[in-house]
Amino acid sequence: MATDVAEPVVPDCRGDGRSGASLFVANRGGRGQIKQKKKTVPQKVTIAKIPRAKKKYVTRVCGLATFVPVLQLPILPPPEIDLKEAQRFFAQKFSCGASVTGEDEIIIQGDFTDDIIDVIQEKWPEVDDDSIEDLGEVKK
Repeated sequence: MATDVAEPVVPDCRGDGRSGASLFVANRGGRGQIKQKKKTVPQKVTIAKIPRAKKKYVTRVCGLATFVPVLQLPILPPPEIDLKEAQRFFAQKFSCGASVTGEDEIIIQGDFTDDIIDVIQEKWPEVDDDSIEDLGEVKK
């Protein structure tokens, strides 16, 4: 009595594109994987006054988190400006409500477009005057 024993099938390196060996042979001696460059976000703070009901306004500050504060230790990676800390600072400074609404956006209740440029430069000296843009009154 003869029993049929199935032999394991070994994929051929030349023809089968699914085998790991063919991928190894194709990449050997090449450039390897090309790393993608990080996209640099332009460091620009935009300030806009958004109308609410009647004669009320809110002030929107965008782009503050793209700035990196100056550190004394060059070993550590530089952290970004903390938006929650900035929100608390604006709320205390202007005695009003403020909230972080987007990924890089702070809404301050009231029209503070004139004062906020000086306050930002005092609190964060790495944000220079050329990188702050006042958009004026905009729609939501």
